[in-house]
Amino acid sequence: MQHRFTLELAFSNMDGLTLTSLDGADTIGGSKLLLEYDGHGALLDFGMNFARTNRYYEEYIKPRSTTGLLDHVTMGTMPDVRGIYRRDLMHPNLVLTGKDVVRVDAVLLSHGHIDHSGDIGFLKRDIPVATTAMTAAIVKASEDCTRNEPGREPIYFVERDLREKRGAKLLCRSRGGILWRKYHLLDTAPTESLNEFWAFIPSHALKRRLDPAETVPAGLSHGLEGIDCEMMPVDHSIKGACAFLLDTSKGRIVYTGDLRMHGLEQEMTREFVSKARASKPYVMVIEGTRAPGDREDDSSTSSSTTEGEVRETADLILSAVGGDLAIADFGPRNVERLEIFLDASRRSRRRLVVTAKDAYLLHAMHIVDPSVPIPGGDMLVYDSPKGSTDKYEEWVVEHGYTDSLVRPTEVGRSPGDYLLSMSFYDMKHLIDIKPDRGHYIFSSSEAHNEEQIIDFIRLGRWLTRFGIRAHGFRIDEEEKPVFESEDGALHASGHASAKDLTKMVREIDPEILIPVHTENPKWFERTFSGERKVILPKRYETVVL
Repeated sequence: MQHRFTLELAFSNMDGLTLTSLDGADTIGGSKLLLEYDGHGALLDFGMNFARTNRYYEEYIKPRSTTGLLDHVTMGTMPDVRGIYRRDLMHPNLVLTGKDVVRVDAVLLSHGHIDHSGDIGFLKRDIPVATTAMTAAIVKASEDCTRNEPGREPIYFVERDLREKRGAKLLCRSRGGILWRKYHLLDTAPTESLNEFWAFIPSHALKRRLDPAETVPAGLSHGLEGIDCEMMPVDHSIKGACAFLLDTSKGRIVYTGDLRMHGLEQEMTREFVSKARASKPYVMVIEGTRAPGDREDDSSTSSSTTEGEVRETADLILSAVGGDLAIADFGPRNVERLEIFLDASRRSRRRLVVTAKDAYLLHAMHIVDPSVPIPGGDMLVYDSPKGSTDKYEEWVVEHGYTDSLVRPTEVGRSPGDYLLSMSFYDMKHLIDIKPDRGHYIFSSSEAHNEEQIIDFIRLGRWLTRFGIRAHGFRIDEEEKPVFESEDGALHASGHASAKDLTKMVREIDPEILIPVHTENPKWFERTFSGERKVILPKRYETVVL
């Protein structure tokens, strides 16, 4: 199923066609691709680069909130480029020397994962975002649940003023009203309920400062005007993902975003591939998350575990745990996996318990797609009061889902009645639940860096402390995490395997192939260079197409 829309970029009758990778060419995530046509342009995603960010920052050392873009650009976590950033985030000590972008007419946002959407808030407010209704709802819910930081405000923000304190220049939140970025929905017109959610900010402090006329933003609309483009839904580990097919004077440009061919909605990807092939594309910009490295035994080349296989394993484990405590960890925003464990919990006569943050996200997604489950009946919200409660959490437990709450003491008294959807960061709740045994089902991706490895070691210690058996990973004798499952498959990747990438490229058959979102771009060169032109983009390098 494709959705036609138009984008006001005045691309037709123009000779120039260039692609500049501002980021994300040789890393997994941080996708920021600038497509330009004689002074007009579009950004293909604008996401946070975790690989670059984790080189310098972690939980207790972060970019300073009062320096705007200064720390980010200085440390290379944001591109040194001129002409696209919010003026109020430009610190006086920041001097940009990179490419001067004349114009960006829109961000084409492929999906709601942070590594594709997380840096939109740094962009000028007059640069709109074009995406699906589901992705817009996910991005909105994510911002509502995030404490305001410069750039982490993709939809609404309060401008920052320059102030001086003890001789230092600081960018601080002003007393002005909230400003909204325009979002264009490419698949459907905004409903009344989505408009209401779009205008809702769960912060009482902010709501008191809003002028009534400003509470309903005029930033949500259907479609764009300009040249013909097509948005097509694809299967990924998050709902609302899509690919883009753009018409230019040089030919059709295909941008895959992130996608896979082994999920429960794989037919959407297959339909996209068929449509892309029929369009005889000139250029294909393709994600390569699972492109293998030089090792012949690289697991990326193997066939993919399917979500159906994960479902079977989840059923197998839960059917054997009896009345013990059961915890499932399947990562944020993966509603498809949540639905698998919700069904498994029902079959094992348990009720799935989610966090308040997950409940808020599900609420937002349910507004767009009523088939997305929300708390009530077989799904409950974990309620563990604390001294300081975030406003979104306050709304969930005191207004939104007051009849669907469960306390830790209730879980502790009857652990066999529940399946807790929790991760390493929720292990502190075990102290209140007080289990003497249980099962932890890890159904997410393995550790990719040293910090994540350390987290898994800590997680293993928590589980050992409370007599909980892990499924999907184990800590070996050298106290290192090993990701394997004796029970069966527990995780299906959100990305296409090397085998599926190969099949996809050859079926779509572009003249020019440009891999991004990968640590192994040379695999594409080795695999396809004899068949078509393969361009390996470099950061800041402008490629004339």
